[in-house]
Amino acid sequence: MSRRQVSIWLLTIALLGLSFLPAAGAAGAPAAAPGLAPDWGAPHVAGQLLVKLADVAAASDAAALDARLAALGMHALRATPQLGLVLVQTPAGAPLSQAAAALAAQPAIAWAEPNYTFQLDLVPDDPFYLTKQAPALERIEMPAAWEFTLGRPEVVIAVLDTGVDTTHPDLADAIWTNPGEIPGNGIDDDANGFVDDVHGWDFASGDNDVSDDHGHGTHVAGIAAARTNNGIGVAGVAGRATIMPVDVFAGGIGAYEDLIRAIVYAADNGAHIINMSLGATSYSRGEEMAVNYAWERGVVIVAAAGNTCTNTNYGAPPCLSNHYPAAHANVIAVAATSANDVLASFSTRGAFVDVAAPGVGIYSTFPGGVYGSLSGTSMAAPHVSGLAALVLARNPYLTPAEVRQKIELAATDLGPQGPDIFFGHGRINARRTLEMTELDTRPFPERPTPPPLDFTLAGCTELIPDGGFDMGLGAWQTEGAFAVDLFAQNPAAHFSGGPNATGALTRTVDLPPNSAAGVLRFRYRIENADAGWGTDPAAPFDDSLTLEFRAEDGAVLSTLLRTGNSADTAPDGLPWDRYLYRLEAADLAGLAVAHPLSLVFTARNDGDTAQTDFWIDDVRFCVQQGPDRFFLPLILGGP
Repeated sequence: MSRRQVSIWLLTIALLGLSFLPAAGAAGAPAAAPGLAPDWGAPHVAGQLLVKLADVAAASDAAALDARLAALGMHALRATPQLGLVLVQTPAGAPLSQAAAALAAQPAIAWAEPNYTFQLDLVPDDPFYLTKQAPALERIEMPAAWEFTLGRPEVVIAVLDTGVDTTHPDLADAIWTNPGEIPGNGIDDDANGFVDDVHGWDFASGDNDVSDDHGHGTHVAGIAAARTNNGIGVAGVAGRATIMPVDVFAGGIGAYEDLIRAIVYAADNGAHIINMSLGATSYSRGEEMAVNYAWERGVVIVAAAGNTCTNTNYGAPPCLSNHYPAAHANVIAVAATSANDVLASFSTRGAFVDVAAPGVGIYSTFPGGVYGSLSGTSMAAPHVSGLAALVLARNPYLTPAEVRQKIELAATDLGPQGPDIFFGHGRINARRTLEMTELDTRPFPERPTPPPLDFTLAGCTELIPDGGFDMGLGAWQTEGAFAVDLFAQNPAAHFSGGPNATGALTRTVDLPPNSAAGVLRFRYRIENADAGWGTDPAAPFDDSLTLEFRAEDGAVLSTLLRTGNSADTAPDGLPWDRYLYRLEAADLAGLAVAHPLSLVFTARNDGDTAQTDFWIDDVRFCVQQGPDRFFLPLILGGP
């Protein structure tokens, strides 16, 4: 899973198509028709209600009907007796929903709804829409979906990627601006820990330059939210949403620590959706913790399912391997399809796949004001992120779980009936998703702004002072092929691979009482000469490295890292990866049962001669104590 392996899957598709439907359905209201409640915010004829009589025959009794309506200050315009429907004019200036409530109180009235208007589904005037985009966007019924909403700028999509060209003509008006930051004054005005993060942050370089030096991030951003119907370039799925650029790559290589801090940054700074068109086969507890942190704060998280399949390995481990962050429980994992609903040959399969979306030959923005096509699950994911933004534009009070549920339930089932390892719940259908989303007309909710998650923990107690191996093993214990060696003249723990080699590196610690927060960090390096894959989708490695917290009897309390040779398929010489896990009080409480607590790295190679070496260095585990706890005595009975 190394920094090298947080691979970005850049691949895409061309489009073409249109659809059709009248606007309908949404938030609850009086006098509801069967099925969806009236949508009082949808386009409709002012002052008119379509009224269903309880008795169909009553629609032909004009005199009796006029008398009932006149008592309410209304009158009938015309009727459709076959259906028992009457078009009613309401009093001038009266809210339509109140008029409907008054009618609902009449026993002769079954229900009332607005006299909705409709039109041909939106065909954007973006010049590349018809020639390049229509097939894919037609397939997911975007034109019909856009009749409900094009999105709204209050909804923020954080694009964690290679950066974004913030000056691109189709994106410039979409870029997030930090409302608490004064540009260029060299001060962290909003005290979020990042100086002058006016438009986001570059975690790979540690600065506020979010420009795209690769192209992948700009392409992803355009799919999700290029300006729609602006007469320029392409149409984004959510063409009025806002893009928060967050750079986590340096030259196409990303480190998990940067990704973890980027997820937290997006959640702490107002993102409603996080798109991650990236991934690796390695499981990281720290990454999962960051995902859960964002999800619990109301952020919808979308990630690419991976591009590990080929035409020859559909049943083999690479094609069926879990990819993270997509495989975490609180992430919507997105597979890729063609404009003809065929699963892309490269799209990773697995039980973790939630939905599919177009991802073959997708036409979108590139740096420098230009456009082009890419293919991959990287391109499929922002279709789902854009759709989530449209859902939240109609109802920003929905939870991430509710947004996910609507997208999954509305999906078009493909492949085997029901959820499957290829398409998940199916290929997304934007129209049906928005039909299922009730309009909430309340003011857009203010996002709570809790203090940012602290990764520094000032005054914490360092439990592993010898994690740099500068003086040898110190209090570390080794078994098998682990020893302290020099790497580029610096000492580090080294597992020497070979046929059936195994080893363990263990450090025991005692947690302080009342441990309230902690940070575990280390660096590791994979030197891989083995191109083989294991058969376990959750750990598809021939040669592996795991990290666990264990009790004194060896029982595993928590798995922190699973990685190995297939997480780093490039040859030797790539940078060290950086691991980060921010523990909260609940995490530490689960570890407090162990006295002492052991941190155990375990490495192994299979029986072939293609070896994989692992290096470990700079291990730090710092824990902050909370206030002493005390309990009042329980007094039973009276004095």
